[in-house]
Parts: sequence; structure tokens; C-alpha cells
Amino acid sequence: MRTTSPAEESTAPSLRAAWQTLADGLLIQRLQLHIEEWREIVQAGGSLPDISGVPVAGLALRPTSVPGPEAQTLLQHARLSYWWSYPHQHGADGDASAVGTMRAAEQARKRLLADGAAAPWVEAVIAACEASAWWVGFFAVIRHRGVRHLTLEPNPEPIPAQVLDGAVGTVAYGMAGRVLAAALRAQDDEQIRLAYCEAITAGIDAERTLPALLDELGELRLVDLVSTTAVWRGQFTKYAGGTGAGQVE
Repeated sequence: MRTTSPAEESTAPSLRAAWQTLADGLLIQRLQLHIEEWREIVQAGGSLPDISGVPVAGLALRPTSVPGPEAQTLLQHARLSYWWSYPHQHGADGDASAVGTMRAAEQARKRLLADGAAAPWVEAVIAACEASAWWVGFFAVIRHRGVRHLTLEPNPEPIPAQVLDGAVGTVAYGMAGRVLAAALRAQDDEQIRLAYCEAITAGIDAERTLPALLDELGELRLVDLVSTTAVWRGQFTKYAGGTGAGQVE
């Protein structure tokens, strides 16, 4: 019988890591499948039919920060190169100061990072937070063409704009936590550790309202985005329970 050495065991991905890879892959798959549909809606402009008071252009804005080479390397180590690169590739230019989702991403950043902090890991956290607004916005733009997350029936119920803001904050803390965990593996730094602990605390705070938030979002792709990026007890319930992923597509 073949035995496994400790070195081999340490390189094998955990079940949780495998589910995370599946979740990331599903996001990328859905973006590729729906990017042209999304682009058509963005170019048409106007407001969304199922989210009151939200202009389409505001949800499609490109993040303002561009991470430097070292920050990009850290994002790569966290397996989040796709997370920041797609928003920069497809996002539109415009004023983000009045957009609620962008403000929610900024609030998450301020909770995790001290004002004036400068380091590659700081740049990477900022990139992860800003990208969260774009990803939530991407699926919000095509939400009215999706299905209800529990029944897979068409025409999800309309939602208020504030629901998207809550989704952005929840996603930002989860993704920033992944960046900070990767930074700690590379460098045991007190400031990184404090930011990581704050990201975990923020996730615990968000978990209390997460089931209600998912019900309010009500659309399969948005629910999958939020529920698999936020660190909580139900993060991979869909996969652990044997439910298929990407079944609608």
C-alpha cells in the first residue's frame, strides 16, 4: 500500500479550498457567459427595472485604484487576480463619489485600514474592496433577467438600492480577509494581523444579517456571489449539500 509523506499531505488542497476554487470558477464562468448581455444594458443607460433609483452607469464603474506590481503578486497568491482584473478590464469611467455601492466599499476599506497606510498589502486590500462594488454591480445589472434563488423561477422581486450596499460591504470583508490571510502567510506583521482580525470581526458582525440579506437579494447569481465570498457557516452549503453549481447556465 502506498503511503503519503507529510510534504505531499501539506500540498493537497482541503475540501474547503476546493469549494472555494469551485465558487471562484463559477463567478468567472458567469461573467464570461453574460458579459455581452451586461454590456448591452450598460450602453443603453437609464435605470434598472427592478432596483429603484439605481442608474446602470453607476454600477458599471471601473475601480479607481490600480494595485502596483507587488500588490498584484499578493492578489495572485491569494488566487484573486481575476477579482480585480476583470473590473479594470470591463469597467466604465465615471464619477464614483455619489454611488452607494462604491461608498459601501470605501466604508469597508476604512474599517480595515488606518488612514494614510501605505504598503503593497494595503494596495491589495483596497483593490479587493473596490472590486467588490463592481462585482455586485455586474450581477445587479442583469438581475432582472435572472431567476429566484430558491425556486429558479424567473422575475425576481424588486429590491431597494440599499440592499446592494449591504451586499458590497459583506463581500468586501470576505475578499479582504483572503488577501490579508495571504499577506500573513508571507509576512507575520502586526499591522497585517490587526487588519485580518478586523476583517474576521466584520464578517462575524455581518453573519447576523446575512440570511436576511440573501433573501432580499433574491436572485441566484447575486446570492451565490455574496454567500460564497462571505466567510460564514453557510458559505459552501450549496456545494456541501450536493447541489449542482451553475445549473441555470
